[in-house]
Amino acid sequence: MVVRCTDGGGAGDGGGGGGDVVSLRRKVARVDGSQGGRKCKVLFISSIYGISGGLLVDDSFRTDSYKSVWNEIVKISNHINTIGLSFRNSFVKDLGDGGSTSFWNDSWIGGETLKGKFKRLSRLENDINVSVKDRVIWDGAKGVGNWSWTREPFGWARDELHSLTEMISGAVFNPEKEDSWRWAPGGNGMFTTKFLSDMITSRLLPISDLNGETSRNKLVPKKVEVFVWRARKLRLPVLLELDKRGIELHSVRCPLCDDDIETVNHSLILCKNAFEVWAKIFDWWGRGGVPFINVGDLFLDTGQATSHVGKIIWQAVVWTCSYLIWKIRNQKIFTNKSWNGTVALNEIQVKSFEWFAKRCKDKSIDWHN
Repeated sequence: MVVRCTDGGGAGDGGGGGGDVVSLRRKVARVDGSQGGRKCKVLFISSIYGISGGLLVDDSFRTDSYKSVWNEIVKISNHINTIGLSFRNSFVKDLGDGGSTSFWNDSWIGGETLKGKFKRLSRLENDINVSVKDRVIWDGAKGVGNWSWTREPFGWARDELHSLTEMISGAVFNPEKEDSWRWAPGGNGMFTTKFLSDMITSRLLPISDLNGETSRNKLVPKKVEVFVWRARKLRLPVLLELDKRGIELHSVRCPLCDDDIETVNHSLILCKNAFEVWAKIFDWWGRGGVPFINVGDLFLDTGQATSHVGKIIWQAVVWTCSYLIWKIRNQKIFTNKSWNGTVALNEIQVKSFEWFAKRCKDKSIDWHN
């Protein structure tokens, strides 16, 4: 989804702690044109949900619990914030003439909404939804307040008015330009899911402290990259880890070989069934014996390759092998599927080639290469 807007009706939340369904509803109303019919170019799933993204039905707002495009965006943004990416604050209002920016409700100056910063004063406002253009007069040198109060401010409210007057005097307007939303992380100010996805991936799959290698490989799917990251952090739900978390189990011994306690290293390498597959993989690549006993060293192994491409290909094979060993292990537990080392090797070879062929820039590659 890409949202592009030339006024205040963007997909952002104001950048100052709005970030909830209420603030999004207000922006949807602007996009719908019900507040002056301002021009706005919005590209999203309008063919399915309409311009309101599913929030409006018969010109009335649905309940917050209703599943819609904007409600889901709010929920996702909350999850994104938990990994250290301030998604809510990434949308910035670029002030033009102030015609489509709410003076009190949008974060257009000072990093937060004026309604939140000057609570007493905002309660005296005659029109809480008034625009910046209607409330601030630009005389070419500074902004001057054009106030309309229900009563004259006094006491604490008057102190707030002095602070507000000083703040807006330094505001910069551009009468020749309409207000717009800008997504700060994007170089051109446009929001795209691909750019956001890359940001999330870089946060979840960071550069490792081991030899500067990364936890990413373009020749395998994202699910494999995430699996490798979890395995290196020892965060796979092996029986020992489940037992540590107080989950009652019949046994913590390996469900495949029953020879030892199931740890991440045992499940992926040291189990005799897994080790049999690794021996076949190393023999397939002419590597001899398997020299690893822990996943950290295994995942960073370069396969004795001298070229960068060779290292990436070997790493993709190793990651694919680990992922499929884990998958087969789960099939054994949940569907009682029998283990077959030869079948497992064939599946690893086929999947490695399939993923590599689809992602490799050289489209002439074939099985015999």
